[in-house]
Amino acid sequence: MARVSIEDVANLAGVSITTVSRVINNKDYPVAEKTKKKVLKAVKELNYFPDFTAQNLRNNFSNTIGLITREISDPYFGIIARAVTERASYYGVLSIVCNTGRNPVNELQYHDLLWQHKVRGIILSGGGLDADDYRDKLQEQIKRYNDHGNRIVSLAPQGLEMPYVTIDNRATGEMITDYLVDLGHRKIAFLGGPEQIYTASERVKGYKLSLTKHGLTFDPSLLHHGQFSWESGYEAARRLLLENREFSGICCANDDIAYGVLQALKEQNIQVPGQVSVISIGDLPLSTHIDPPLTTAQVPLYDMALRAVDVIMDGSKPDHNASLIFKTPIVKRLSTAPYISGLGQG
Repeated sequence: MARVSIEDVANLAGVSITTVSRVINNKDYPVAEKTKKKVLKAVKELNYFPDFTAQNLRNNFSNTIGLITREISDPYFGIIARAVTERASYYGVLSIVCNTGRNPVNELQYHDLLWQHKVRGIILSGGGLDADDYRDKLQEQIKRYNDHGNRIVSLAPQGLEMPYVTIDNRATGEMITDYLVDLGHRKIAFLGGPEQIYTASERVKGYKLSLTKHGLTFDPSLLHHGQFSWESGYEAARRLLLENREFSGICCANDDIAYGVLQALKEQNIQVPGQVSVISIGDLPLSTHIDPPLTTAQVPLYDMALRAVDVIMDGSKPDHNASLIFKTPIVKRLSTAPYISGLGQG
C-alpha cells in the first residue's frame, strides 16, 4: 500500500497543501474552523501521519531531543527521564534517553551519536567532570550546537558557560549545614560525592562556607569524598564510627548517601536523631518512607527537567550564558533534632 501523502489529504479536503500543513503543524496562522474540521476529517479518514523524515531533511534537524543520564536505575535520574519524556511528548517530539553508567567515555560517545541523529538539543542531567580533556570535548559539543541555533542544556554544573536549569549547589550545601548549626550542632561531618564532579565539589564548598561563617573549625577527618550511592554513605558512616570521630550531625551530599548512613547507624544501635542528626539534599520519594523519615533539601527535579525541555523547544530563556536557578527548601522530617550530645566524646 502506497504511503498517504499530504497531497492526498489536501485533495480529499478540497484545500491547498499549505492549509493542510498549517492545520496539522499548529502553525500560528488563522484557519477557518470549518476548513480546519474538513482537514482533520480527511486526516482521520486517510490515517495520515506526517513524514518527519522528510521534514528533518528539509530543516536539517530532527523532531528529537536527547537526554544523557549517569545511571537510569537511580531514582534521581528516573524522575528526570520521566519529566523529559512527558514534556517532549507534549511538544510532539521524540526523546532519546542515553545511560552512561557514570562513564565519561560513554557520555562523549553519546554526544557524537546524538549529533549524527541531528537531535534538536541535549539535556545533561548529571554534574560535569573537572578534567581538562572531558571539559574541552564538551565545549566542542556545545559550540557545535550553538552554531546551528540549537542548545545543550544542563541540570547540573559543568564548569562551562552554557544554558543551565539547575539549583545553587554551593548555597544548598551551606544551607543544610546552617540548619544543623542552628539546631546547636558544632561537630558536623560531610559525606560527599566524587571530588572531581562539580556538583559534589560545590556542595562541599557550601559546607565549608557555613563552618567559617559560624566560627567553626573545619576538621578534614569529618569530610569524606565517595560516590553518590547508598554503599558509599554506608561505608563512610562506618569509618567515622570505627575511627571514633567526635560528631553529632552528618550532612549528606544526596539522599542515597543518607540512606546508607541511616542503615550504618541503625546497625550500631545509634539513635537518629537522639544521638546523631542526619540531613541531605534531594528529597527523593523514599525519603518520606525511610526510618526515620529524612530531613532534606528539596531539589525539584521534575520541574527542572520540564523547564529544560522548554528551553530547547521554545527558545525561551536562559540564553547561551544564562541560568534558571530553582530554590531548594528544606523539608523538615524526623532525622534531625536539637543537639543534646554527640558521638566519640571522651
